[in-house]
Amino acid sequence: MTPGFVDPLDRLSAGSRARLDRFATAFQLLDSDLYTAFAASSHDADERLSALERVQEIIGQGSRREGVLAALVEFREFAVRSATEALSGSNAALLTRTNVATAEDRVRFLASLELAVVTVILWDEIDAEERSQLLGPWEEMATRAAQAA
Repeated sequence: MTPGFVDPLDRLSAGSRARLDRFATAFQLLDSDLYTAFAASSHDADERLSALERVQEIIGQGSRREGVLAALVEFREFAVRSATEALSGSNAALLTRTNVATAEDRVRFLASLELAVVTVILWDEIDAEERSQLLGPWEEMATRAAQAA
């Protein structure tokens, strides 16, 4: 590690990091074949847009934004790596796994995942209705991660 290096994730509160770790553990157990099921849009588009604007305000422009962005990168990289690994090696040779997701499904999945990660980080700062709008299909997994404290 470089002297003076500060992990951007350390810019998040201890509670946010703990929730995020629990959410990451659950996410890592999710079979990549199920990713398309999580690509569904959250509820009403106008309400969701309003909630997104609120989340951007809460995150702000300070050091916490760096932590949020670092978390998003880690989750996105894990998801892409998991989906790619599922299509390689013996799975591909034996045709035991197929990639039925379209490019659009994959983009929607990553966008949905990113909203879930941000919501888990900001859990204590947004109300239940806003969380529900942002989480969509991730609500159960995120709620378990938040309640496990």
